[in-house]
Amino acid sequence: MVKLVTESPWAKPMNVRLNWRKDEPRPFNPMDVPGVNRSPTAQPGMIQGGSPVGGIGAKKPKIPGDADIIVRWASALPIRQAKALYQQRDEKLPVQRATELIATRGGGYVLELHGAPAEVAHQGPETVADIARQSVVMRTKSGRVLRPVKAEARVNALSLTILVTFSDAEPIRVSDREVEVTGDMQIFKFKASFPVAPMVYLGNLEM
Repeated sequence: MVKLVTESPWAKPMNVRLNWRKDEPRPFNPMDVPGVNRSPTAQPGMIQGGSPVGGIGAKKPKIPGDADIIVRWASALPIRQAKALYQQRDEKLPVQRATELIATRGGGYVLELHGAPAEVAHQGPETVADIARQSVVMRTKSGRVLRPVKAEARVNALSLTILVTFSDAEPIRVSDREVEVTGDMQIFKFKASFPVAPMVYLGNLEM
């Protein structure tokens, strides 16, 4: 089950390099992280919440130089089944609720980038979603090019999940042979290829 959502025909693990400098260049500033604000009574060099990051004599926060992420098709039935079973186990969901989660599928093909550090969203999840919507592209071996119809970014504790939706109005077919997804999220780039034939599940192409 773990392998299904981490390394399977629908899920590709990869290591990406994180570049915290913009074109100016400008290094990442932890003070840009949403919710990290100085209060009027805070001591100089203190981040609200009591952490002495940036204080005199304090060590600079360590920003990761790379990240292990998973690129997967969250809309594919096998992935939905696996996630529902995990939720049923971890959240003690009733069987009926887990079945509803499996059956629930929004419109389109949903690509999930899972595991990026939360610092990637230091300018806010909305900014990350905008970048994904503009930069992520799906190309098929048959020559088709699809661009997102919407994107969403969710910050959960220390990690970030990005969901990118492509229209399925003209469905991907086995004759497309392979789909490749690429994106430049500014802080990291990714590229993943998915052969189509192995994604046929119970007689249907699942993406």
